[in-house]
Amino acid sequence: MSGIPPVFKTMGTPLQIFDIRETAGLISLPTPLYRPDYNFIVHLTQGHASQQVDAAVKHIGPNDVLFVKQGNVTALLETSDDVEGYVVVFEDSTLHHLLSKEKLIHLFSTGTVVTLPDETSHWLTPLFGLLIRELYQFTPDMAICYSLFQAALMKIIAADSGQHKSVTRSSEITFAFKELVYKHHVEQRAVSFYVDKLAVSVNYLNRCVQQTLGTAPKEWINKVNILHSQLLLQDFTKDIASVAFELNYEDPGYFGRLFKKITHLTPSEYRASIVQSLS
Repeated sequence: MSGIPPVFKTMGTPLQIFDIRETAGLISLPTPLYRPDYNFIVHLTQGHASQQVDAAVKHIGPNDVLFVKQGNVTALLETSDDVEGYVVVFEDSTLHHLLSKEKLIHLFSTGTVVTLPDETSHWLTPLFGLLIRELYQFTPDMAICYSLFQAALMKIIAADSGQHKSVTRSSEITFAFKELVYKHHVEQRAVSFYVDKLAVSVNYLNRCVQQTLGTAPKEWINKVNILHSQLLLQDFTKDIASVAFELNYEDPGYFGRLFKKITHLTPSEYRASIVQSLS
């Protein structure tokens, strides 16, 4: 798993866990936007934090669990001084090993943040404590680690009232569509590509995505592409036209207009905001 912030002591395993108390004070906020090649959840037991996930800012407090999926563009914006809890980092292979497809879709269709009952949050805290103790053994037993993490995920799913609904074909198609867009959005911006991959009609994909995400497939593809452009614009050695060409926009002017439509800033204004936040 690359791209894990250097303040985290990584162990080279597909499942890792970190105590927020030991790392929060070492992170300079806000962090730059980045696109992780791993998934992570944040379980807060005390304090508050704000995290950008794609275009939305998520505010979390005690008993909240934040889910960030591989492919999301994300940044930690702020934390309170008293923040406590755990960050669990895991690869896609871990998810597919521990959860059925239905529960996997449920897990990442919860609106990113799940607020747990006090009882469930208190149940998770010692479990994550056991997980961190096992993982930091000289030779951790990964079977035990996976079992502990699976129990945590199942408890979170069971606690979220929305998870008692069955997975619909619409949510399944939308989940698969989002996964494809995260992988192919730079090279493939045509809806027809995703229709062919999913073996559905254009109208059906439109209905599924509109119903689940509240936006049209084309608009979602554009949003993901522009979010990725924000990562590239953090590299000040690249001019704006070069970023547009790198994302396969032949007309930098069109790229700029689309960028402003989605972010409400021009690319230049966005870069100026980065400089201001750094200062």
